[in-house]
Amino acid sequence: MQRLSVPAIWDGMTGMVLGDLSRLFFVAAPFTLLPSVAVQLFVPPLPANLSEISGQQFAWMVLLPFLIGNLAQLVVTALLLRPDITPRDAFARAVPLWLPYLAVLLLASVPVSLGVLALIVPGLFLYVRLAFLGSAVIVAEGGAPLDVLKRSWALSEGGQGALMLFAIVAIFGVIGVLMLTSLAGAAVDVVARLAGLEGIGRFAVALAGGIASTIVAIAGAAASAFCWRQLAR
Repeated sequence: MQRLSVPAIWDGMTGMVLGDLSRLFFVAAPFTLLPSVAVQLFVPPLPANLSEISGQQFAWMVLLPFLIGNLAQLVVTALLLRPDITPRDAFARAVPLWLPYLAVLLLASVPVSLGVLALIVPGLFLYVRLAFLGSAVIVAEGGAPLDVLKRSWALSEGGQGALMLFAIVAIFGVIGVLMLTSLAGAAVDVVARLAGLEGIGRFAVALAGGIASTIVAIAGAAASAFCWRQLAR
């Protein structure tokens, strides 16, 4: 096992992504960018009062992105761990693992949610111990959901401090990406509306959100893959 640090994780993550960015984006986009754009354009916006969310809105805006987004993360993880395989091979590896991986996330969400409700920090600790390495563990090693959780816990033992610090940095990074893409989309929207092209403006806002979700999904898979590779040695 090699020692982890936030700069090492960042360098490893960005190196893996930039080395194959076009292929990773092409593979992830149909499961992240396109659904995000479709939801933004065709699904009514969420009400101000969350208790008024309909079942249909929840399915389209929360459940569907969660389900297919995690399939994309598995495919991207497979490509990151095995750059020599084709996207078709990566899909063949990921699809049988999709439901077990969802089970991993659901099982991990129980203690993580309780930890977040407690003081946030315990939830973050449980996330990096149980879920952060999950996609890489299940793609590289396989196993039943409980075995993946146990393996993730064991692997993260030696690097939990660095993983927690990186998770905190990543939260701010995600917020930054979302803000930048939102600002870019909003700027195009304003120009388009001034030109009388309201439809193009709405599409620009939706596209910006889709690009952001794709970047976040690829970066998350890369961070998990790099950390697993370091900790499993």
